[in-house]
Amino acid sequence: MTPLLKRALDQAAVWHRGQKRKYPRVDVPYVSHLAGVALILAQHGFDEEVVAAGALHDAIEDAGVTAADIAALFGPRVSELVVAVTEPDKSRTWEDRKRGYLEQFCRNPWEAQAITIADKIDNFESIVVCATTHGDPWAMFKRGRDVQMAGFENLRNRILTLPPHSIIDAFEAAYRDVIQV
Repeated sequence: MTPLLKRALDQAAVWHRGQKRKYPRVDVPYVSHLAGVALILAQHGFDEEVVAAGALHDAIEDAGVTAADIAALFGPRVSELVVAVTEPDKSRTWEDRKRGYLEQFCRNPWEAQAITIADKIDNFESIVVCATTHGDPWAMFKRGRDVQMAGFENLRNRILTLPPHSIIDAFEAAYRDVIQV
């Protein structure tokens, strides 16, 4: 692990302290997701700044951190990648935010797209683990399974237009697993 990644994981743990994953009957610290995203990116050969941005990808959206905060601690490239994968305006409806995120995904550079893909892989893996170990994962989602899966399918359709890469293969494998849940 590089010093940059260690600092990113430590800071992510601080910024997301007290946040939990959507698992029934068990408190899983949110940092497990952030570490999972970083690990997936590292496994697929992305450089340390992309991996660090993966660890920090929800900081602006979910922890009230600013792009300037991230840039000051981790540099402009990490900050730009986190901004690129941050959902637009949280005051909009869930449906509008997801639509905007899909449009943004298509405009993002490859490294930001890879962070989104790694994020979804970890989410899929968490849903499968939750279903096999802790209970019905879909009950924890306000919109339920069908709406969530439709959103995943919309993103998948965009991902499948990208040039081949091992992270896309991993996404497809995780997607096949989650549709069985």
